[in-house]
Order: sequence, then structure tokens, then C-alpha cells
Amino acid sequence: MENDLLEHFEHYLNDNNSPTSVKGYLSDIRAFIGWAKGYKGIELNRSLLKGQPHLLNKAVIDAYLKHLHAEKYALNTIARHGAAMRVFGTFLLSSGIVPVNPAEKIKNVKPDPSDPRGLDDDQRAKLEYVFRTPWERTANKTSRRREKTLAPKMLIRDRAMMLTMMYAGPRVSELIGLDVSDVTIKERSGNIIIRDGKGGKPRVVDIPRQVREAIADWLDVRREFPAADDALFIGIKRGHSRITQRTVQLMLEEASKRSGVEVTPHILRHTYAYMLMKNGTHPKTAAALMGHSLEMALRYGSSKEEDKRKAVDGLDDLSTF
Repeated sequence: MENDLLEHFEHYLNDNNSPTSVKGYLSDIRAFIGWAKGYKGIELNRSLLKGQPHLLNKAVIDAYLKHLHAEKYALNTIARHGAAMRVFGTFLLSSGIVPVNPAEKIKNVKPDPSDPRGLDDDQRAKLEYVFRTPWERTANKTSRRREKTLAPKMLIRDRAMMLTMMYAGPRVSELIGLDVSDVTIKERSGNIIIRDGKGGKPRVVDIPRQVREAIADWLDVRREFPAADDALFIGIKRGHSRITQRTVQLMLEEASKRSGVEVTPHILRHTYAYMLMKNGTHPKTAAALMGHSLEMALRYGSSKEEDKRKAVDGLDDLSTF
């Protein structure tokens, strides 16, 4: 049963946060409550804090952040947990659970500007390797027989999604929003049109060889399924409707386990940026390809289409596919 404190916190978050942010905050605070149970020998809940608000204070939160440092968590991760604690403290105060915000005066943890920089060559090779053979994801014999038929097709779809994220850099919301009509594939060039980018601004992103080939392979498979709409990436096992962010997250979690490489949609997007900059791409060109903010565009100026194509051509030979 979920901690009643977390249930109330979730209702509070739902008013002003995206589902992804809500999930992240809940995960971080759930981890904190679990740690606090071992640290103080009690489980923090709503009634306990109302009666004894002193049990959660700045010293306890500082001890938790120090624990994360001792466990060698990345600075960005610790900074994220600190931010979650501030939101949690504001919730406790505004909900009348405690009289003073316990996280008000905790120190900011400065994120490491180089973390994450994206996957290096060895990590990318390990990740790509697990997309060469189909995955068995269930132990149920009946399900395994059906999955044995579908697994090769799921592999082709999942590989296309992974390579698109890593070598074209869309946000996960942009990936699942792609339609078949948004894809153009020619023998030596191709692109995807991201119609609902950040800020509602569309952009055209050239795609390197490995992405073109992976999407073309998937389009051949996709024709076998009666899709409900023009969605590029659809479910295979049932429904054949547009995939969700959760589908992508579960796929990458499984890939992480199999490859031993931590991978998330955000890390794949960082990898794309890292490879562009490593290849000498000008920041304004990288910003245009990634759909960065107007502030970035104003800072670096607009980018020529020829510059963007050259930047993407430089990624052709970086994949192991």
C-alpha cells in the first residue's frame, strides 16, 4: 500500500506538473522515505509529521544528500534529489502538515556541466549490440510461443526507435508523435519532420544512413499490422495504436539491463549532441538540429540547411550497424 504522504503529494503535483515530472518527483521522494526509515527507524507519514514535525528537518535532508554523495551518485542526480526535496518541503508547508518548510535552507548542489555528456564509443557499441538479436521477455510458455513469432518484429521496431533517438536526437514526446508521412527516405539522404517540437515549433531533421536503414526495415514490418492511424511507431502485440512514452521507457530499461549501460531517452539525446560537437559541429547548427530554445538560436544565429546536412553526414560511420 502506498504511503499516504506520497498519495497526497501526488495529488499536489498533478495540478502544475507534467506526468513525467510527477513520476520523477514521486520516485525521488519515495527513495528518501525509504532511506529515512533506515536512518531514523520510522516511516514518515502524514499523521506522524503532523504530530511530530521536528522529525523531518534540514539536518535529516542534509544527511540524505550526503548519503547520496557517499554512494557515488552523479552530481546531476543529487541536484535532482535536492530539487525534489524543495518541492516536497513546499508541499508539506502549504498542506499544513508541518509549520516550517524543512527544505527551505538546504544548499544547492551544482550540477556537473559535463554530466551526462552522452554515451562514449564503447558504451554505444555495447548498447547497439543488444539490438542485433530478438529478446525473450516472458517466462510463460504459452506467451513465449507467441512472442517467438513477434520478437524479431519488435526488435526491428525497437532498434529503429533507439537509433532514431541516438542519431537524430528527438525528445521522447517528439519520437512517439512521428507519423509515417513525416519520414522521407532516399538512397543517400533522408529526414524526419518533427511537427510538434518544443514551443510548438516544427523542424526538419536530416537522418544519417543507419537511421534511414532502420526506419526502412521497420516500415516493411509495419505494413503487416492494421494500424489505427498514420503513427510511425505502433504497438505490435495488441491494438496496433501509437506507442506511449512508457513503451519507450520500458524498452530502454530492458536494453540497459542487457547491455550494462545506463540509457534513458535523455541520455540518448545527450549522446546525439555529444557526437555532433565531437565532430566539430558549430553550436548554432547543433541547436537547430535539436530544436533548442529561441534563446539558443538568438545566441548563435540561424543555421544553413547545408551545414545541418554536413553535420548529420558526419554521423554515418559512427554506428556499428
